[in-house]
Amino acid sequence: MAKIYVFGIGGTGSRVLRSLTMLLATGIKFGADEIVPIIIDPDASNADLTRTVALLNNYSSIRKDLQFAGENENKFFRVGIRQILPNFTLHIKDTDGKSFQQFIGYSSMSKSNQAFTKMLFSEKNLESSMEVGFKGNPNIGSVVLNQISQSSDFEEFASSFNDGDKIFIISSIFGGTGASGFPLLLKTLRNGSNFPNYDIINKATIGAVTILPYFKLKPSEESEIDSSTFISKTKSALAYYENNIVNNGSIDALYYLADDNAQIYENHEGGSTQQNDAHLVEFLGATAIADFSNSSYMGKANLELGIKDIAGAVTFNSFYSKMKGLLYSPMVQFTLMTNALTHKVSFFDSSKFAANKGNFEDFYSGVFFNELSSFFKRYLEWLGEMKGNVRSLDLFNETCVDKPFDLVTGVKAKKILSRYSDYDLVTDRLNDAIKKCKSKGTENKFLEMFYLGTQKLVKEKLTN
Repeated sequence: MAKIYVFGIGGTGSRVLRSLTMLLATGIKFGADEIVPIIIDPDASNADLTRTVALLNNYSSIRKDLQFAGENENKFFRVGIRQILPNFTLHIKDTDGKSFQQFIGYSSMSKSNQAFTKMLFSEKNLESSMEVGFKGNPNIGSVVLNQISQSSDFEEFASSFNDGDKIFIISSIFGGTGASGFPLLLKTLRNGSNFPNYDIINKATIGAVTILPYFKLKPSEESEIDSSTFISKTKSALAYYENNIVNNGSIDALYYLADDNAQIYENHEGGSTQQNDAHLVEFLGATAIADFSNSSYMGKANLELGIKDIAGAVTFNSFYSKMKGLLYSPMVQFTLMTNALTHKVSFFDSSKFAANKGNFEDFYSGVFFNELSSFFKRYLEWLGEMKGNVRSLDLFNETCVDKPFDLVTGVKAKKILSRYSDYDLVTDRLNDAIKKCKSKGTENKFLEMFYLGTQKLVKEKLTN
């Protein structure tokens, strides 16, 4: 089966992976059977990382009980997520419990080398702990991450790689881990020869999204990260990328994303306090991966992802037709299901819902539905965070609890000839859909019923 290995570098990498996981759950068109997430971040306690890992585990728990044989028309959770590393994370060797000067063996250097090192790195740099990332210092990250291919985790990745698999890299350009990690990882993938399957990996199709500044941090004397330097770092990095990545043809597709309407976040260097609300830019980063998966790049390409209207909040109508076509039906269908099984679960878990009879009587108290409910909660939180951010992504009306077709922002539901309305219409379409399900197994049949039922409802009521 075709796989895409998605490397998420640093906090931004984890946040884009979070959005990608949500989009895969909705069943968007994706040109691979599986993704293999690999997070590269020395800050193992980073809350953005741990939240994404929990989501990936939640998705995988749901996906393991589903089979997508030819007769199953469901597309929710269709793409598999393969875990090849513990916590989906590539461990960076020799960083645990060490400062940067311990990592480079500063104390054992000659006096002349110590003096030279102090010319390159400040006292703060040398004393920095490796356990919370590189604190916006790509000069440190480039030293530490240069030995990435020497880890057993990297060898595990390389051993699992097959001819025809692709690679995608997510990174920011204005911090420390992402800015240094992307070019080093790409160089290793293209030119390295000290790991399994290097000949296949060297020639693989590789895409990437580089995230330019899209948020700022409050000034803090306790933090080494200063967002006032983001733009200057970005300019320097872009010049380096142009000369050493784009012009030498080492990348097949490189996407650029930024937002100058920057949200201001609390300044946390790392750890459990570093958890930012989901953002439109991260959402668009996830769509870049989908676009890459669905495209064939015969030549080298620099690509910009954009939206046609950013005057106010971003809605489905703000996207160009290709993007809207990718997102609209899958996301609306999934959100219809999420709302029904969140706000009206007591109805569906009852004899009043006719489709239960002979199919789902004991289903709602089981492990699978519990995992599904956990995912729905995370999904609604994700939508709410993006809607509440400074550049609002306002796709859905979260207050339409009893009016399921008031769901899509800017879309008025069509009137149809039916004796049913609101959730009575939803249940009618689901009762009809269960008769058409061909998949085997309770879990498969349940999601296929919701997929077919919401598919019909979107066509009838919410196509614009």
